Amino acid sequence: MKVLKIIHTLGHGGAENAFRWLAWGLKREGVEVIAAIPGVSDPRMENWLAPALEELAVPYVTFDKTGSPGRLLKNITVVINKVRPDIVHSHLLDSNFYSALACRISSVPHICTEHGDVSLKQTAVSKIKYGMISLCSGLVICVSEAVRESAARVCLNKSKLKTIYNGIHFLEKTCSSFRAEFNIPDDAVLIGNVGNLYPVKGQKYLIRTFAEIYSSFPQAFLVLVGRGGEENNLRQLVRALNIPRDRVLFTGFRNDIENVLNAFDLYVQPSLSEGHPLAVLEAMSLGIPVIASAVGGIPELFERERYGTLVAPGSCDALHAALLAYVRHPPPFHEKGASARDHVKETFSIGQMAGRYIGLYEQILADKRQKGR
Repeated sequence: MKVLKIIHTLGHGGAENAFRWLAWGLKREGVEVIAAIPGVSDPRMENWLAPALEELAVPYVTFDKTGSPGRLLKNITVVINKVRPDIVHSHLLDSNFYSALACRISSVPHICTEHGDVSLKQTAVSKIKYGMISLCSGLVICVSEAVRESAARVCLNKSKLKTIYNGIHFLEKTCSSFRAEFNIPDDAVLIGNVGNLYPVKGQKYLIRTFAEIYSSFPQAFLVLVGRGGEENNLRQLVRALNIPRDRVLFTGFRNDIENVLNAFDLYVQPSLSEGHPLAVLEAMSLGIPVIASAVGGIPELFERERYGTLVAPGSCDALHAALLAYVRHPPPFHEKGASARDHVKETFSIGQMAGRYIGLYEQILADKRQKGR
């Protein structure tokens, strides 16, 4: 079976990471996988996905995503006709839309994965795109039940909606050099977050809450790992709240996430919207206690609050109550963290994710053969 996987973005987000790890997982299961990603003509632009795929020995081709929509459709169609896959699997809205149309033109089966809350994108154009995807794709895979429920509002054929949770590359508990790098004492309470610095990720609520925590617990530190357009605003907020600069650390992008997470005492995900966040899964896989907004697929990850602590999104009061409970009495949080580590290893492996996708590929191809008789 030859599978062409297509994505049109090169960011450091969860969808791109899920894309590469699924490609690797499929390859390990004996599937011939070829990835298609945007080419980068400007040397100032970073393309981390290409070397990440090379590191995993996943072959890839590139396509030009610049220009008109018609040109993008043509370029994706050219890639499909060149690779001649048995099935095409795309990720994210624009990749899904243009790949679905290109597959219809090329008579190749197509499935796609939706990674986020569809209701956030309900413009007139996006509704048309989702409608066409649901008509042209064989299946629309959602990374959580919450995402599936949001997709059901715009999908014209709800029977095509399926849920497959993301899997992760499990991290190992190791000695971390991160605290020494930033002169953070071993006995400090280190609260961390990993993710793009965008408004939807809610880091401003975490900073506001941390200001109150720090006033009572001066041994607390906050680390924000990632980059994005909100960074300057977040730095200004730290200054406005009179938090010492050495207590809120902006590290930018890090490629040593295992080393970073192993330094955290507590992981916090204050997002306003999520699909099935890989960073939360990675923290859980290390047994780190997690406090997170009750949005998207996070309550499913926690099985309500069995494996983590949920707070209302956008509520500094709720987040403050949870953080205060942790710094005053950590053991109950660490008990949840230990249980979460076992739960993640049993439920969210890359092998399990790949196996479920392979089952759907086989179903789509069997349906195609049946129709061809």
